[in-house]
Amino acid sequence: MGFPLPTHFSRSRKAYVPHGSVDRRPPRLGEETLYDIQSKIVLIVGGTDGIGLAAAKAFAAEGAVIVLAGRNADRGRRAKEALNGLGKEATFIQCDVGDPSAVDRLLNLTIKQFGKVDCAVNSAGYDFKLSRAHELQSQSVSDQLAIDFTGVFSCMRAEVTAMLPRGGGTIVNVASTTGLTGTPMAALYSAAKHAVIGLTRSTAREYIADGIRINAVCPGITDTSRRERRTAHLDESEVFKLKAEVAKEIPIGRVASADEIAQAILWLSSPSSSYVVGHSLVIDGGLTA
Repeated sequence: MGFPLPTHFSRSRKAYVPHGSVDRRPPRLGEETLYDIQSKIVLIVGGTDGIGLAAAKAFAAEGAVIVLAGRNADRGRRAKEALNGLGKEATFIQCDVGDPSAVDRLLNLTIKQFGKVDCAVNSAGYDFKLSRAHELQSQSVSDQLAIDFTGVFSCMRAEVTAMLPRGGGTIVNVASTTGLTGTPMAALYSAAKHAVIGLTRSTAREYIADGIRINAVCPGITDTSRRERRTAHLDESEVFKLKAEVAKEIPIGRVASADEIAQAILWLSSPSSSYVVGHSLVIDGGLTA
C-alpha cells in the first residue's frame, strides 16, 4: 500500500511529476553533464566581490551567461571586465538590494535583455563592524537588516516572480554558520542569517511544486575581501597572527577560500542536486561538527 500523493502532484507511469512546464524527474545517467549549466542565465546578486564573484567565475567556467548585480559600480565594472577578459559572457546591473524598487528594476532589466532567469544566487552582504549588541545604533540596525535579510527577501520575491511563468529555476541564498549558532559581537548578523535560513526552508517547501528549487549555503570563516576590510586597521603581522589563531579553531586547520563556497553554490544550482530542497549546506571545515 503506497502513501497518498499531495494534491499538487500528478501520477504518471514513469514518475510523479509536479504540475508545471518543467520535467523534474531525476536526470538519468548520461543525460546530463555534472553541472549542465551551459547557456543558463544566472543572476548573482552581490556578484561583484567575495563569494558572489567566485560563484560568477565558477558558473562562467561552465558556460553560463552571467548577470552581476551590486551596489558598487566600480567593483561591478571590474568584475564584468574580468569575466569578459576570460572570454565569458557577463553583464553588470547596478542595484542596491536595500531598495525593493531597485531589485524589481534589476529583474525587469534582466528579463528584458535575456528573457528569463534560470538560476539566482543571493550573496549581497552588509559591511558591519563587530560590536556588542547593546551598543548598536538604531540606524545601523535598520541598515544592516535592509541588506542582510529584507534585501534577500526582496530578491527572492522578484526572482520567484520571474521564474514562475517559466515553470521553474533554482535559488541559492548565501547564509552563514552564524545562522546556526549564537555569535557574540555579531548578534544582528547572526539573527539575520538565522532569518535567511528560515526563509529558505519555508519558501523551498512553498515553491518546489512550481519547479523552483531553493537552498542555502552556510559558509564558515572564509577568506574574502570583505573579511580583509574588517581587519584593514591591523598591520601585516597582526593580520597574520589573527589568521593563525583563527585557523587553530577549525578542525581542517585553515579558513575556506571563496572558490570552495562557489563550488557548493554551483552544485546546488545544478541538476546534480535535483533532490536537494530547502537545505542549508554547511561548509566550515568541521567548525560546527
